[in-house]
Amino acid sequence: MLTRLATVSLVALVSLSPPQSPSEEIAALRREIAAMKEQQAAMQRDLQAIKNFLAQVTGAAQQGAAQDPPMPAVIGAMMPTEGEPSQGSATAKVTIMEVSDYHCPYCRRQTQQTFPQLNDEYIKTGKVRYLFVDYPIAQLHPTAPRAHEAAACAGEQGKYWEMHNSLFASPPAKDDAALIAQARTVGVNPEVFTSCLSAGRFASHIKASVSRIEQLGIGGTPMALIGLTPAPGQPMKVVSYVYGARPYADFKAALDAALR
Repeated sequence: MLTRLATVSLVALVSLSPPQSPSEEIAALRREIAAMKEQQAAMQRDLQAIKNFLAQVTGAAQQGAAQDPPMPAVIGAMMPTEGEPSQGSATAKVTIMEVSDYHCPYCRRQTQQTFPQLNDEYIKTGKVRYLFVDYPIAQLHPTAPRAHEAAACAGEQGKYWEMHNSLFASPPAKDDAALIAQARTVGVNPEVFTSCLSAGRFASHIKASVSRIEQLGIGGTPMALIGLTPAPGQPMKVVSYVYGARPYADFKAALDAALR
């Protein structure tokens, strides 16, 4: 009712107003167009906000689903440890084998945010031995296998972990030239490194690692396999695992259980 009265009053005022000049009418029309544009812009902002919200909700749901697939072949599996890059004491009671992909964003996040805590509390203290297992998923990241080969080539010169850290700290390299430039920054001999990478010296090793992980039914990264440290040259029996870029508390719970 109040709205109707306001409308009638507005009409009455307009009817009593003197006629506008053409310039005034044009100015009024421009103001109306400007107001309509502002309303349209506001609607676009609202729509974008809704899209962003839906994307976040959908992404979180997909990530959660990806982190909890059934892993029937993992528990009890025997994982070879010989030749895998390692950190920590060889006599540590527990070993954690991280199955990872240098071009996986979740692996990158885990390396940057979670690994430093694991390193300080478990690896440096001699409680846990850490092994890195190559699992570049070429279907998702076509150039990732070359990054894993590059780390191994740097390892020939004693710079594996330096290259490893650089690969996770930098945007994914798109070609060999970028990997060679990156290797220079960690102090390898560029000619020797280039020869190793160009010859594909570690290509078969990376493929064999991928095949071994696929046989366990692991379809995503990162995956941390946990078990008691085996005798030198022997495989590790997997007793538990942490799948996905989980919070530090999840790793702590699994490692503490294995240490007990």
